Amino acid sequence: MHDEMRGYYEIRVDGPKREHFRLFCLLERDGANVGLKGPSIVIITGMSKPFRTTFRDRDYEAVRNLGDEYKNRKPRSVLS
Repeated sequence: MHDEMRGYYEIRVDGPKREHFRLFCLLERDGANVGLKGPSIVIITGMSKPFRTTFRDRDYEAVRNLGDEYKNRKPRSVLS
């Protein structure tokens, strides 16, 4: 992703009736140093939206807030 979402990764899947599903992730290259077993992809949150719509700025802000909360914890709070 780019701009304010730099560092986040988005997994895109289209569902029934052309609904869009998104997972927002972070890459933990040094996962072993923050309580993970090694390099990891961490899912921060998921969202959906109707066909041909966009997320609002506040939707992306909510993703960043969750990502900041996750990154501020050591060891990281993870579910494996």
